[in-house]
Amino acid sequence: MKFFKKIGRGLKSSLLWMNLFAMAAVLVLLFLLCQWGIKAYTRHGQGVEVPKVTDMLFSEAEYKLNQMNLEILVVDSDYVKSKPAGCILEQTPSPGMKVKSYRTVYVTINAASSPTLVLPDLADNSSFRQAQVKLTSMGFNMGPVEYIDGEKDWVYAVKYRGRKVFGGDRVPSDATLVLVVGSGMYGGTGEDSTKQYRMDDLGDFSDDLDIDPDLEEMEQKEKSAAKKKEEEKKTNKPDDWF
Repeated sequence: MKFFKKIGRGLKSSLLWMNLFAMAAVLVLLFLLCQWGIKAYTRHGQGVEVPKVTDMLFSEAEYKLNQMNLEILVVDSDYVKSKPAGCILEQTPSPGMKVKSYRTVYVTINAASSPTLVLPDLADNSSFRQAQVKLTSMGFNMGPVEYIDGEKDWVYAVKYRGRKVFGGDRVPSDATLVLVVGSGMYGGTGEDSTKQYRMDDLGDFSDDLDIDPDLEEMEQKEKSAAKKKEEEKKTNKPDDWF
C-alpha cells in the first residue's frame, strides 16, 4: 500500500511532468531536423527537366547540359551513315524526365566510320549460295555477281571496291561485296562445257586451225600438176613405138 501511495504522490509532482514534456519536445525537434536534413540532401521537390540532345553534336549537348547543372557521359557508339560523326543517337534519361541537379545523362554517339568485320574464308572454299547466305547474315551488302570460266556456282574470289579480299581481312560492316563465281563454261568460248554436240553440228573448223592459206593453195596446185602429168603418160605413146 505504501508503494502505491508513493507512486500517486509522484504522478502529482509538477517536476515529473516538466521532464516528460521536455523529452517529448526534444524528440519532436529531432524528428523535424531529420526530415529537413533528408529533404535538403536529396533536394526533395526540386528537379530539372532533361532536354532533348539527340541529333546534336556532343560538344553542343555538353554545353547545354552543363548550363542546366547536368553531366554528360558517353557509354556507347554506333554508326549511322546518314548522320555526322559525333552526333548523339540515343540518351538516357529520356527527354522531358525530371531529375536532380548534377544527374548524369548517358549518351550513344555516332562513330566516324563503320565498324569492321573479319571476312570469312570463302574464295575457292564455298558455293555461291553458301557464301551469299553467310555474308548477308553478317550484314554485308551484295553487289552484282561476276562470272568467269570455271565450275558452275563455285566461288573463286571475293571483291571489295574492285579489289580482291581474302579470309581474315577486316572489311567495313556496310561494305558491298562482289562474288566472282564460275559460270560452268570453259575456254572463253561462251559455250556450256556440259553441252553435248553431234558431228553434224560441228561444221568446218578449218578457219580455227593454224594453217597458212598460201601454203595450202601451193600444195593443191602441186597435186593437180602431178595428177595431170600422170594422165598424159597414160594417153601418149612413146616415140620408139613407131
